[in-house]
Amino acid sequence: MPDQDQGKTIGDVLDGILANPRRWGALFGLLVSLCGLALLVMFVFTRLFSVSAREVSLGGSDSHILFQAIDSKAGTEETVALVTPQGWQKISIHVRPGDKVSFTADGKICIDINEVVNVVHLRQQYEDEIAKAQGIRQGDPTESRVPEDFFTEKQKKTLILNRPWVGPEGFDLALFEPSFRSRRKRYLMPEQNAGSLVAAIHEEETQPQRGEVFEVGRARGDFAPSNSGWIWFTVNDVQDSDPENPNLFYNDNLGVFWVHIVVKRG
Repeated sequence: MPDQDQGKTIGDVLDGILANPRRWGALFGLLVSLCGLALLVMFVFTRLFSVSAREVSLGGSDSHILFQAIDSKAGTEETVALVTPQGWQKISIHVRPGDKVSFTADGKICIDINEVVNVVHLRQQYEDEIAKAQGIRQGDPTESRVPEDFFTEKQKKTLILNRPWVGPEGFDLALFEPSFRSRRKRYLMPEQNAGSLVAAIHEEETQPQRGEVFEVGRARGDFAPSNSGWIWFTVNDVQDSDPENPNLFYNDNLGVFWVHIVVKRG
């Protein structure tokens, strides 16, 4: 039987729900659950970093959750923001010359989710082949053997990610085989680690240019902006030259960094 919802838009689905009172309870429960999740995230971050909630914005290329505490007497602003690795993301913090900015970051991202998927499929292939060859019973509670006990050294090496999950410091492309070595020079910062957290101070709504980019990594202190602008974040990945699709090589990135930003106003 064909799927009756196939080809329907979100509007069609919502109209169907609203037209059927029996479904209102499920919709209400979903909305309550989403609100509860947002409140839980806010509670955890405010407790963890001792900051107050200022803004919650979800969806689109500027998606982020941001918390901020301002000490007017000391002239400091402390902010915690979540940064996703799918392209440039403007954070609602405006700085100017004379300010001092420091960053502390953590989290995990991967800049090649396609390789992760391929490695998982390869591992499953090995498991199926070994289970069949060794007679390993998958659903038997008395079975003590598992396929990975029989992986060869060659198989183990093929399951190591060339572009691994990393923290804000990224990884050295000299140690991990890139897709094309000739693509290295097309990274935002070719001499810095791939996948590392980078930033820019940029005034316009359009994304920053290469010459504005500086490395943040896991931590950077006492950064002094030379121009006024908003703080932008992304990760060090290939920036495509096509203006219609500059994030072509960011589309397969996954994960999140959180960044603690302290601004001391000059």
